[in-house]
Parts: sequence; C-alpha cells; structure tokens
Amino acid sequence: MSIIESRFIKNSEVNVILNKFCDYLENLGYAAHTINSYNKDLREYIAFINNKDYIFMNADQSTVREYLDTLKKRSLTNSTLSRHLSSIKKFYKYLLRNEMSDKDAVINMSSPKREEKIVGFLTLSEVDKVLNIDDKGDFTLFRDKIMFLFMYAMGLRVSELVSITTKMINKDSEVVRITGKGGKMREIPLLKIIFTDWDMYMLKREKIMSENLNSHNSLFINRFGNKMSDRGVRDSMKRLIQNSNLNIDFSPHTVRHTFATHLLSNDAEIRGIQELLGHESISTTQRYTHVTNNRLFDVYNKCHPHS
Repeated sequence: MSIIESRFIKNSEVNVILNKFCDYLENLGYAAHTINSYNKDLREYIAFINNKDYIFMNADQSTVREYLDTLKKRSLTNSTLSRHLSSIKKFYKYLLRNEMSDKDAVINMSSPKREEKIVGFLTLSEVDKVLNIDDKGDFTLFRDKIMFLFMYAMGLRVSELVSITTKMINKDSEVVRITGKGGKMREIPLLKIIFTDWDMYMLKREKIMSENLNSHNSLFINRFGNKMSDRGVRDSMKRLIQNSNLNIDFSPHTVRHTFATHLLSNDAEIRGIQELLGHESISTTQRYTHVTNNRLFDVYNKCHPHS
C-alpha cells in the first residue's frame, strides 16, 4: 500500500493496524507487559483522534502535542507523558516503515523532561524480615517469598520473572539467561541462596500441577497450577507487606531498585549493574546513585562532629 493510498484509510481501520503492530512487537520478542502498555497508550491516542473527529492519517506533530496537553491536564507526570509519546513514536515508525504514513516529523519529537525521582528501596533488615515470614505451610505465601527472593537476588522485572521456565534453571546452574526489554538477552549469576528452598518449592509446584492436571513448564504458578501473571506478582507483594508487618509499601519494582542499591552500596561497578539490570542506557542506572548519595549524606550529617 502506498502513502497516497493510505490517506484513504478509515479511522475505523486504525485499530486493525494497531493489532498488526502488536503482533510485530511480539515477533520481535517484546514482553507481553510491554506490548500491552503500547497497546493501551495507543488506543487512548486513537480514541482522542476519533473524539475530535480528526482523520488519523492526517494527524501530525500538532495533533500529538494537543493530545499530550490533554494528558497534562489530567496531572500526569512528565515520565508518563514521555511513555505515551514513546508509544506514539514507535507506532509511527512502524507506519513509516510500512508506507502507511508520511509523518516522519512525529518520530523526531522531543520528550518532556522527566522529573528527578529518588527511587525507593528496602534495607537489609527489611529484606530479611520479608524472607523470614512464617508461611505456615501455605503454598501461596511460600511461593511469594521465593518470587521476592528471585527479584531481589537477580534484579528482575516482573515480566522477566514470570517468563522463567523450569528448563532455564536447575540446582547445578550458575547463570540464567533472561530475555528483557526489546528481546535483549543477558546472563545473570545465580546465588546459592536461590536454591535454599528450591527442592521444597519444586515438590509443592509438582503437587499443585498434578492436582490441577496442568503440564506447562512455567516456574511460578498460582494455586490453580496456571502460570503466574504480572498482576499476580504485584498482588503477591501486597501479601508479603501484610504478613511482614513492615510499615512501608513496596512493589516488584522496589525490589529491583533494592537489588541495584545494595550492589552500589557494596561498591559494585555501575557498568556491571547496568548489564545485570538490562538497562540500555547508563543514565537509567545512574538514578540509583542518588539513593546511595543520599544515604552517604545522611551518615555524614549524623556522624560528623560539626554537623
């Protein structure tokens, strides 16, 4: 289809193109969570265009700016605005590549400057408190602790955690190969602590799989023997918060932050942490230095005799 012909594509057909775009991302190895995020952002953008009675294929930079302005009025952060713009730019790159658009200026739009955000993390004692929760033989809580340990020991994203299969790890494994954002592969060393309750977990997993007549190889499962979802992992963190009696909230991403922060606190090379986290840019990893710097300043202020 030529660019000229594409200008006659009806707005009602754009969602079909969006579905093909999502299939394209899946074929490239993008995580389901990432694809869902692109899909959600772009459907909002398409709905905005339809509500304004604009023609999608005539939308340009000014249209995108107008859309971002409406998001800004909803008090969304610059970080969220940047994510929406990134989704739009990715879609237009796909359209350009397939000669369904000539709006190349959209992909060169600058993202809003992100707010400087200090990431949260757990202390060592808080991590220990979570790992030492008495699960009283309950599979769900026992599994929650194992998942927490995996994220803390390996710095995994939620999508990476739920993608682990039983074929990827065994007790003799020294590393695990993880496919992260954009299909990027990285190797993460496996600490011995990972296998502390491995045999017990695998026995419990096998029992639940058998009881529910399931046969897939996803490592982490729910009580019905189905693969854990991203949402399920987030719910598991809420259970751990409730059962640990910690007076703080934490999410799966907090656990990932904790992994990076504890490594930095123990003088790990930032380039090495970048590789372990699967960050494409070193600037993303450098956010964690703000945390360790703040900790250093707190110690300085408390301990210096003239503070």
